[in-house]
Amino acid sequence: MGCTSSKLENNTERVMNGRIAIDKSERIHTQSERAKLAQQRAVASANAANKKSSTPQAPPKLDSEGHLIAEEVAKRISGSVESKEIILGDLKSGNDEGIIHVQYAALTQRGYYPDKPHKENQDAYYTAPSKFASGEGDAFFAVFDGHGDAGHDCARFAKEKLHAYLAGGLKKQRAAANAAKLREMTKNGQEKPKNAFHPSSWPYLSVEQYETCCRNAHLQCNTAMHKESKVKDMMSGTTAISVGFHAGRITVSNVGDSRVVLGHRINDYVDSTPAEEEKKEIGELSDSEHAPSLKGGTIMAIPLSEDQTPYRKDERDRLKAAGARVCSIDQMEGKEPMHENWGEVDLGVDIDEHGDPPRVWCMDHDYPGTAFSRSLGDGVGEDIGVNAEPEIVTKEVTKGDEILVIASDGIFEFITNQRVIDICAECSDPMVACTKLLEESYKQWLHYELRTDDITCIVLFLKNGKANDDAVVKKLMGKRHRIKKAATTKGKTPLQGSMAKINVDPAMIMDPAGMEPADVEPEQ
Repeated sequence: MGCTSSKLENNTERVMNGRIAIDKSERIHTQSERAKLAQQRAVASANAANKKSSTPQAPPKLDSEGHLIAEEVAKRISGSVESKEIILGDLKSGNDEGIIHVQYAALTQRGYYPDKPHKENQDAYYTAPSKFASGEGDAFFAVFDGHGDAGHDCARFAKEKLHAYLAGGLKKQRAAANAAKLREMTKNGQEKPKNAFHPSSWPYLSVEQYETCCRNAHLQCNTAMHKESKVKDMMSGTTAISVGFHAGRITVSNVGDSRVVLGHRINDYVDSTPAEEEKKEIGELSDSEHAPSLKGGTIMAIPLSEDQTPYRKDERDRLKAAGARVCSIDQMEGKEPMHENWGEVDLGVDIDEHGDPPRVWCMDHDYPGTAFSRSLGDGVGEDIGVNAEPEIVTKEVTKGDEILVIASDGIFEFITNQRVIDICAECSDPMVACTKLLEESYKQWLHYELRTDDITCIVLFLKNGKANDDAVVKKLMGKRHRIKKAATTKGKTPLQGSMAKINVDPAMIMDPAGMEPADVEPEQ
């Protein structure tokens, strides 16, 4: 212990278990003493936690209309402090067209529920902006939106685990492909290159191989969540929306109703979308929609994910085949007759203001009542078709792809895809875009609701020289499912109150404590 005789003389001596011990501050070496000390510390920690939890938190400060003051809003925001720049894409070919210059930022804002003012943020996001899964030019970005009493635990679990399962699968596939390549070289008498086994030498995966890894990762994460005793996911779960960059492509995986939207610059005329054509036929196009569109530099919103909800007929059919009952709350309570005529709405183009969407129920019970048809977690819902199978879309990044937004439904609940892209296009960098999206979303929530949901977004600005493929763009625009809208004409009445813009001083944004590995941002 580094004790000298003089130190012994200057300290109170005591006999303990047959040896001389010096004061309580000295390190104790026996196993029994270590156990006793650990127990004392645990009791002290528990007492401190109980004392802290018993102290009521001060309620947030509100203005005269019952809304959070600007300072309280700023306290609920965390994430990036400034935009970051990275280089992604095909870095091995030496071709400049394969390089993608990226700026990105991410923000999340905890919601406000008047009856639960201190409710935790159930959103989370994850960013691995470089060398994801040891891949040169690879990255991974994801947003999770939890729901249910343990939704925050489910979102955090997915944030911590999904990327790990995906990275493991990708490494295994690429290492196997590299081993096969080296065996072929040996067979043909070719000399192995230097660093032949280094990940930088591994071949790229095909679209099918990468998508298979994404699918497996979601299913593995879901199974692991069910097995984790600390995560109570029988009636709770989370969405998962992610974008993986690999070999100059982006691969979007979606479980739930969070969303990825691409801002694609159109330099030539593109035909109207199916939704616009239908509106033309029945005379429902607004003045702005009648204007010539998609010409001369217009940045068009292209959804790279589809909300998985019972509005979609294909999802309803799948759920019912699994034994689910699909109806709204009013229908379940007998206030409205049973039907499946929810009209026609294209989520992302139209805003569903009805407020009583079709939900998923067990056949003879009034649970789980999910308004989405897929999720991670939700053990009860999984038995009736609410599964974790992702829908996956892959697209090669081209020069027209300028903006990419990954966000929870806190952003998209009352803002269309095109409006989201328009807001981003008006901004000088992704950090400004994230701030503007939070401001606009918050304003719209106050317009329609007494509460505000958790709001989370990752915004990426892209620059790339590869030629566009208009056929791919048209295919993506035409792929959207037709989904249903409530047949009743009732809608939410906007709440009266201040619509003042919330100006957030970057200095007021909280910098989340605790750092992850160098290429990963802090947990939200």
